[in-house]
Amino acid sequence: MQEVKLYFQRKNGFFIKEAFKTLRSNIEFSGDDVKVIAVTSCMAHEGKSSVAMELAKSFAEAGNMTLLIDADMRKSVLIGRYKTGAVKFGLSHCLTGKTQYMDAICETDFPKLYVLFSGPVPPNPSELLGSRKFTEMLEVMKRPFSYIVIDTPPLGSVIDSAVVARNCDGTVLVIQNNAISYRFAQKVKDQLDKTGSRILGVVLNKVDTNGKGYYGKYYSKYYGKYYGKYYGEYGPDPASLEKQEKEEKQIKELQKEFHENQKREKLDKIEKEKKEKRERKKQKIKQITWKAAKCVLIVLLIFLLICGVFLGAYETVKAVGKKRLLSASEGVRPELQTVIGPGELEKEEASRWQDGWVKYQDAIYQYNQEIITFLIMGIDKDGDTKAVPEGTEGGQADALFLAVMNPKDNSIKIIGINRNTMADIEIYNGEGAYISTTKAQIAVQHGFGDGMEKSCEYQKKAVGKLFYNLPIHGYAAVNMSAIPTINDAVGGIDVTVLEDLTKVDASLTKDSNVHLNGENAFWYVKYRDTDIFGSADMRLERQQQYLINLVNTAKQKVQQDISMAVSLYQAVSPQMVTDVSLQEAAYLASILPDYRFGKNSFYTMEGETVKGEEFEEFYPDEDALYELILNVFYEKIA
Repeated sequence: MQEVKLYFQRKNGFFIKEAFKTLRSNIEFSGDDVKVIAVTSCMAHEGKSSVAMELAKSFAEAGNMTLLIDADMRKSVLIGRYKTGAVKFGLSHCLTGKTQYMDAICETDFPKLYVLFSGPVPPNPSELLGSRKFTEMLEVMKRPFSYIVIDTPPLGSVIDSAVVARNCDGTVLVIQNNAISYRFAQKVKDQLDKTGSRILGVVLNKVDTNGKGYYGKYYSKYYGKYYGKYYGEYGPDPASLEKQEKEEKQIKELQKEFHENQKREKLDKIEKEKKEKRERKKQKIKQITWKAAKCVLIVLLIFLLICGVFLGAYETVKAVGKKRLLSASEGVRPELQTVIGPGELEKEEASRWQDGWVKYQDAIYQYNQEIITFLIMGIDKDGDTKAVPEGTEGGQADALFLAVMNPKDNSIKIIGINRNTMADIEIYNGEGAYISTTKAQIAVQHGFGDGMEKSCEYQKKAVGKLFYNLPIHGYAAVNMSAIPTINDAVGGIDVTVLEDLTKVDASLTKDSNVHLNGENAFWYVKYRDTDIFGSADMRLERQQQYLINLVNTAKQKVQQDISMAVSLYQAVSPQMVTDVSLQEAAYLASILPDYRFGKNSFYTMEGETVKGEEFEEFYPDEDALYELILNVFYEKIA
């Protein structure tokens, strides 16, 4: 165990000490089962780290063995703020297996207060905090410590706090007075509710008391008079001290009764609000059609347009949908080479090795079975989708994306696939009979089907095989002619033009800021100059840029007018094919609002484009592709 000395810049006054004693008492009144407490805030600089430290001190002052864990690994302030000096080990060392828990804990000069600092900043704090090792560490720490206080990052900035809160008995939310909006605070509160962690209460921080508010006046007057009466210049006398203790006991009993009444009233109010909210939700659901719900999913799969909120009440339907989606990958995973890099498995690694694990450059990974993957296709066809005779008229998949939903960190990642990627393509005759397999551009696989479900299945199989037989849970294909409809439905999209496209539209000059309408949006997403080498790569960049702006704009529009979902579905559905069922749509619609998506969510395949005998050919870098699959679909084993 390490030893550190904590330096506090200033001593807390009476009112601050009493505030933290009250906070401590309220937590103690919350139940004997509340021992592990997370402290978070909506954004940075609201004072959550100071509150966590003072709360831990208060527990220690009351005679409890208390551990403060600094889980704000991205931006820790405790070491610098309390001037501890060098600390050899921290939380990140424990979670990566580089040291034992007790070796990293620091005994402070404050009696019964211990601190586990964050340690070096890891590249994957969310994964470490959500790991089984973190849960096991908390279970071990509950034995020697009566209370564990965890300082977590701001929940309004990163998801780490929600990951930690799942393993805590309760959470305290710190909010700076007059610093954030009610809506932002409510959003953070809703996020905590979804973790299943009990919200113990809110600390309103940085309040200017100055005796101006009711409680400022009351306590300033009462306690000033109280302590002035019983404490003279040379300290208290026994008689006055006995009287003081008696009155303090009465005050505490009144406080306890008051807080219990407040707690009951609060619970009654929350239950009433929940009941009213459920009723409003049921009424809203009755007003929309199942087609609108399916629209939420389909538009997500096309370009992740709409954040679905419609089907939250249909729990049975959602459960069926989730089961169907995950059944596609049950027991299935990419077929990666087991060991890549110097050396074979070490003796310890071989003893605990499990089927499906892979070792890459001294790290061991396992496939994330909870991931849900969709193939999104933009088909080079105009008008409504319709069946065609099998052969080569099914249309090429000029836009190919894998949308990857990871419920462990609530992220959506998009992998852009170059349409010229050379891959194994299966050739079928006009009757749909398999003829042979050849190397060709992956985009042509869709054309060998019927332009409908069979074409999509062929394309899905080719993409899955390219990614080492990756399981793909569903697909959505939309004709490129639907781009103007989608674009104009959200009021147009603003972009900075990435390359000169004046051959097709005079307004699309390089580096110009353009508000895309239906027609020039179509050309911006669809067009490529085949006379320019690498034009498919440049078009993929434009598609990714357009997709980010489209998603953000669409979310705002749907929030402003929920009926837009129905209108968009009616306009787009004739030009689209998907294998996603109604139950699967319901499940996805219910979880989408919790998922994060932005420009850093995009991945592109590395490789080389060369000129073939007739067309450009893109050859993926196999090492980079292997690493991409590990990064997106696998998780590192500690």
